[in-house]
Amino acid sequence: MPTINQLVRKGRKSKVRSTKALALKKWFNHNTGQYTTHSAPFRKGVCTI
Repeated sequence: MPTINQLVRKGRKSKVRSTKALALKKWFNHNTGQYTTHSAPFRKGVCTI
């Protein structure tokens, strides 16, 4: 259990949530050959080819 002084100095950090559908956040640009990150929650559950 941290002391009050420790909490005042550093505080508590919030948990980092990982995404459940990581593949929907990456887009591959064929022109440049690089991946870019864009969130697209509307694509979840839709098969795109």
